[in-house]
Amino acid sequence: MRRLLCLGVSVFALGLCAPWRPAPAAADVTFTKDIAPILNAKCVQCHRPGEVAPMPLRTYDEARPYARAIRDKVASRQMPPWFADRAVGSFSNDPSLTDKEIATIAAWADNGAPQGNPADAPKPPSFTDGWQLGEPDYILELPEVHIPATGRDYFPTPNLTLDINEDHWVRAIEVRPSNREVTHHTVIFAAGNPMSLMMGGQDGFFDVLAVWAVGTAPTQYPEGTGRWIHKGEMLRTNLHYHPNGTPQVDRTRVGFYFGKGELKKEVVAGLTGAVGFQIPPQATNQEVHSVYVVDQDIDVVSLFPHMHLRGKDMTITANYPDGRREPLLVVPQYVFNWQLFYYPKTKLRLPRATRIEVVAHYDNSSGNKHNPDPTRTVHFGETSNDEMMFGMFEFTAPDGVSPKKPTERSRLSALVDSFPKDTAFSCDLAFGPQPTTLVLHMPRTGDVGHWYIPEPLGNFNPMEIQQVKWDGNRFSFVSLMLAGGRTARGYYDVTGTLEADGAIHGVMTRRGAGANPAPPLQPGQLASYEFSGSRQVGN
Repeated sequence: MRRLLCLGVSVFALGLCAPWRPAPAAADVTFTKDIAPILNAKCVQCHRPGEVAPMPLRTYDEARPYARAIRDKVASRQMPPWFADRAVGSFSNDPSLTDKEIATIAAWADNGAPQGNPADAPKPPSFTDGWQLGEPDYILELPEVHIPATGRDYFPTPNLTLDINEDHWVRAIEVRPSNREVTHHTVIFAAGNPMSLMMGGQDGFFDVLAVWAVGTAPTQYPEGTGRWIHKGEMLRTNLHYHPNGTPQVDRTRVGFYFGKGELKKEVVAGLTGAVGFQIPPQATNQEVHSVYVVDQDIDVVSLFPHMHLRGKDMTITANYPDGRREPLLVVPQYVFNWQLFYYPKTKLRLPRATRIEVVAHYDNSSGNKHNPDPTRTVHFGETSNDEMMFGMFEFTAPDGVSPKKPTERSRLSALVDSFPKDTAFSCDLAFGPQPTTLVLHMPRTGDVGHWYIPEPLGNFNPMEIQQVKWDGNRFSFVSLMLAGGRTARGYYDVTGTLEADGAIHGVMTRRGAGANPAPPLQPGQLASYEFSGSRQVGN
């Protein structure tokens, strides 16, 4: 099985769709007149020599032996690959066939797959040998990588320096490994080490610049938009190979396509996800969720869900500051062997204080035929046998050329503002040697709220609180927290007050008996913790 990790950006190059006409009668359907236009528009981009598909479908002689297989794959909508729920959102790179196109292919296959008049064959699409997007303006060649025959997955991370005479903005980027049999993924970052960014809690954007993985097509930004590359800039890589029994060599190239004129909109990326989760053995539907808060108005360019072999489904939802909820992308049956980006067909604007919520489910049971080991607890990790949970999204700024760089303060402030007044507060909670700043949401209606715990790259881990009650300016709830390490995990009874100036003060008291008691106290741990906060976020 080819395994994938995509933390990057892409778009399908689909070609032009055939003009609409009624589905012909089965006896009249031929390859040259009816089937070739469909394959040219939706299939041959990948089904040609040198690309990821297992067989070419450019001509009648190439397609005829697979007529029934083609029928079955398109009838079940396994091909062309597309995994978004069609009832949620509309995407410009959706390669799905129409019902009429599927019926036409079925009629052709069921009628013996006739060729038809060669004169009816359409002009085949033109491709540049080796480069799907044509000859690049600048090609960066990575060092040769020698992959051992056996052993664990191999992760070389060479740094690269751009040998260009001046800065350029790029409208498209294509990554081409020379050895796809063992290449799991190739990701190029504009700055910073991706794993240290995930674990280190740094601010800013997620600077993924280019990516290759099976199922991920070259990056093509919308007209007038793109990314900057700079003279002498050092790029970092995240390469992943899996040994296949014999020594292998790969030499990957990256092609950059320069934009013309002035860059109108700079594209940047945000990433929401979780790194501290665990999935128990034999869990069939383990839920993991994360929240990213938008600290400025943005226009979404793309959405990208990513999990590994145990991933079942993922939903990305926008929670608007006015209280509305809108699902942006639903992938009901996640397929690890196809890593796709989803490009909204119409403008998708998210105002400041929108919470982007990602909810994913995992199947770590023996019933998951792709599960490498249902007996172990699974954590975050780079290899396919570990798991990931990320929802990446690219965006531009509605005003100006470039989005503003987020800060911890801007994100905390936007998160507080995403909730109704007097229900959310920025709090300093002294669980360790240094207070941790969290956001506490205590709804006035309903009895469930959340602590929002800051995580790397601007994410927030929502931890549920229960039995929320308000009595005038006094509040209470029950909280499950980690205090001083996993040995202190347990339930806490929380009480506090809201002052007239918007400040809150509270005490968390550890449960030592009764329902859901906490484990015994460890040396240095306290039975209660004080916290304070405000509707305003401090400097």
